[in-house]
Amino acid sequence: GPAMLDACKIPVPGLVLWKERLIAWMRPEDRLRKAEQRLLEGIKTKVHVADVSIPTGTIHTVATGPTVNAAGAGLAPVVLIHGYFMGSASWSHNFDALSGTGRHVYAIDWPSWGLSCREQSYPAGQSIDTCEDFFVDGIEKWRRAVGLEKMVLLGHSFGGYFAACYTMKYPQHVDSLILASPVGMLEKKPGEGVSEERLRSMTWWRRRLFYRVQSMWENGWTPMDVVRKLGPFGGWLTARYMDRRFRRARQQGTMQLDAQHAAEYLHRLAQRPRGSEQCLGDLLQFGAWPKSPVAPRLAKALTALEQAPPVSLLYGDSDWMDATAGAWLASALGKRTEVMLVENAGHQLFLDNPMAFDAACRRALGCGPAEMSGLYRQIGP
Repeated sequence: GPAMLDACKIPVPGLVLWKERLIAWMRPEDRLRKAEQRLLEGIKTKVHVADVSIPTGTIHTVATGPTVNAAGAGLAPVVLIHGYFMGSASWSHNFDALSGTGRHVYAIDWPSWGLSCREQSYPAGQSIDTCEDFFVDGIEKWRRAVGLEKMVLLGHSFGGYFAACYTMKYPQHVDSLILASPVGMLEKKPGEGVSEERLRSMTWWRRRLFYRVQSMWENGWTPMDVVRKLGPFGGWLTARYMDRRFRRARQQGTMQLDAQHAAEYLHRLAQRPRGSEQCLGDLLQFGAWPKSPVAPRLAKALTALEQAPPVSLLYGDSDWMDATAGAWLASALGKRTEVMLVENAGHQLFLDNPMAFDAACRRALGCGPAEMSGLYRQIGP
């Protein structure tokens, strides 16, 4: 987006910094592990980091146990599935609150992304079903390896997409489903997107840039490819993104994550070889509309069950993702479904305002009131 494109305005670093970035670029996995560790250092609950073996490689996992003073033995663990261009450490300011509900908490890197092994190549350019099955099967193999019978799936953005797909295939293993600003719910509505009239009103260079980005999307390019191609200097883009995207959250004092450490983490994620981030163009049309909308499929699958898991949908109150998609799904599913707006947050609601996001998650886990002033509120179907 514009925040990434404007990164070129960052001043040119000194010679020492250039040398440091070159050395770091040559050891991407080590640097990613160090960047991850910096983000995890703030977690008060004891953290366990492991590369869980599955038949097709490993799934990188960050886990915490329930806090000592929390009640509720036997509760299903929470499994966090990150969104696009994120990783398991992106949830660093959510572990403590979720562990405080008396549950074990796990966060995983997508199969073939981050620190998860790339032994099984992502099936780029194949069918939607093949792409979805790659992620769903990876999550299922991880579940079996860890030995979980039931789990609460909490997915953000694309992670919500995959959590919904998993629930459709393996509902017997889902205690409840929490979708945080999920992508791909409903089809593109008439009038959405950039109209021909608006394109004609653009300056020639903006119009050319639009068509160029559209062509890159349709030909399999991703934001990670742009950062990756810049090698040791891709940190310019991630630093600029973190500065611009989360400026409001920092100004209003709701963001807790260190922007510099987060930018480093994103940079190191992008430096890894190409993997499952290629799902972007396989599952979404240009503009982030789904090729196969998830909400109607999920509603059909869950309403056919005698006892479907409860579903909660969370959106930021300034989210670019359309909350009416969540309201539609809640209406289709009926009882045991809630839609909540998290205050002072956008699409990255768990980073914009982790305190409010955590409170809404506690509600979804049965530990909080229907609404909390200044944190979250309900919206109807």
